[in-house]
Amino acid sequence: MRGLWAGAVTAALLCAGCSGDDEPVEVTTTDSAGRTTVITQEATEEPTATEQGDIAQTTAAMVSTLLEGPGTSVEIDLPEGWTVQELGEAERTLPPDPTDQAPQQWCLVPPSAPPAIDGCSGVLVAVGPDWLPGHAGAAYSLRQVEGWRSTPGALACPVDEDGEPTDAAVVTATPDDEAADDEAADGEAGDEAANDDNAQDGVADDGLTGDGAEATAPPPTPDDSEVDLLVTASEGMPLTSVESEVAGRTVTYETWRATCSLSEGVVISPQVWHDRDLNVLVRDYFGLPTTIAIVESLRAA
Repeated sequence: MRGLWAGAVTAALLCAGCSGDDEPVEVTTTDSAGRTTVITQEATEEPTATEQGDIAQTTAAMVSTLLEGPGTSVEIDLPEGWTVQELGEAERTLPPDPTDQAPQQWCLVPPSAPPAIDGCSGVLVAVGPDWLPGHAGAAYSLRQVEGWRSTPGALACPVDEDGEPTDAAVVTATPDDEAADDEAADGEAGDEAANDDNAQDGVADDGLTGDGAEATAPPPTPDDSEVDLLVTASEGMPLTSVESEVAGRTVTYETWRATCSLSEGVVISPQVWHDRDLNVLVRDYFGLPTTIAIVESLRAA
């Protein structure tokens, strides 16, 4: 099962031709509230590579699908059997220009869905007229460190102890850190008792440091020798960063490589496309071969 989505994938921007007679096909969409809608749309035939990567090709129905967001909308061709999940608007850590509009995000979910990253078990598409989601609440930019994901912090390996896929959750503490946190909690309880004694003696405790700011401890840093972390190569920088023309549009293409610190042989190859003409960002966390055809099919609605 793991071999369906894990492993380094070398991909290039290819133009995929469409042929065949149109026929109605049903595609299921799910919004952020969990409501599902079945849409009947016209399908075309799209050549796709076989699972073994052989030269021989088979045909799979591609469904024309509208992704409609505030201020801008696009259409894509989605493989039959995939579903669309609405993720809502992206968020910025630092407020953008108040006149800017936040991008809308969707998750394109294949039938054999990979583990979730950024809340998406598949391919994330973001459409925005002003900015696009980058790493840790920043706006996307070319050659951005960890630019293949939005989630801040260390991610757990997307494979559990039994070798089964699992969502890449954020890791916030190692077992040693958790023990230290317990000791700190005991210490805080003692401090609170002391503060109560001080208060009874007429000593004020406002919970603030000397500069008037509330005291907060920095989050613990996970230890990749104790916790199976997903580690991006080259200190998070992309391994590939090129500009190409796809169907007459200017598209930048970047790749990363991430491995698990303890689980041997687990490698993922995230890919990101930025269509500069349509201002669309496509994130493929596991290097799915079908994503190339989806990017090529992008068009203004």
